[in-house]
This record gives sequence, C-alpha cells and structure tokens, in this order.
Amino acid sequence: MLLAVMGGSLGALAGMFTFHHKTRKMKFRLGVPVILIIQFFILFYLLH
Repeated sequence: MLLAVMGGSLGALAGMFTFHHKTRKMKFRLGVPVILIIQFFILFYLLH
C-alpha cells in the first residue's frame, strides 16, 4: 500500500488483478483505486 501511495498505484492495481493477489481484502480492493484516482487529480492539477 505504501508503494501505491508513493506513485505505484497503477502497477499495484494491474498486479492485483493479473496475479489475483490481495483481491479479497477490501482494504486493497478499494484503497488502491482510490489512491490512483487521487494521484490522477493531483497530476491533472499540477499540469494545468
């Protein structure tokens, strides 16, 4: 989860569903996509 917060959320999400790792834990099923969305908005804000 820490690596996802540090910028690896897209890779964490892809790895979760490719290898079915941590997909049953609600903390990861909801947390990683939320982190990805937050990072997207931060990136969008910084670029505009």
